[in-house]
Amino acid sequence: MIDSSGFHTAIVHLYRGEMNRMTVWRERLDVTSNWAILLTVGLTTFTLGSTEVPHYILLLGLALIAISILIEARRYRHLHHSKWRLYLLEVGYFGEHLAASPDEPSRLHWQSTMAQDLRCPRLRISWLTAIRARLRRNYLLLLYFVTGVWITKLFIHPASPTSSGEFYLRLAVGDFIPPWFVAVTAPIFVGAATILAFTCPTLEQLEDWSKLKC
Repeated sequence: MIDSSGFHTAIVHLYRGEMNRMTVWRERLDVTSNWAILLTVGLTTFTLGSTEVPHYILLLGLALIAISILIEARRYRHLHHSKWRLYLLEVGYFGEHLAASPDEPSRLHWQSTMAQDLRCPRLRISWLTAIRARLRRNYLLLLYFVTGVWITKLFIHPASPTSSGEFYLRLAVGDFIPPWFVAVTAPIFVGAATILAFTCPTLEQLEDWSKLKC
């Protein structure tokens, strides 16, 4: 069966299908990143363009960026999974047929591994790892940028603060959230994002299956 023409045809279609699947997830990843960038630029222009716009609009922007990260992390998990499948096919199937000694058994046992994954798909990385990866790749700089714009907004609108106490009071979100809460949670949020990003392996390391043994 493995040497039949039908098997080879099925593998070619499977490879084409996985290539299309990977392309679709990559495009979805780009869409999320583009929306996050447009959101950042739009909020920056809107808040700095008028003294009447409150500073906490930028805090809402941070929350929306966080939601974008969660969405993009899910999409990256599927992209990562598709890349792993393509690696199995390229090294296991195509690599065997292009090798000088095609009778040498594959160290990947790619056929049983692929069959098991097709029957019961299992994403190769966790959601938290995907979040850390996308933070490291794109979103950490966006968070820094929005945070910088937010601090600038607090300093310049409606006028430069005359004391540190006045600046502290400006952190309040209307009468609903006191300044101490913002002063505590904002640095924690940015600091946690920084730690998650810098402790995550690079995408090149996450997508390096050269030492994979199934």
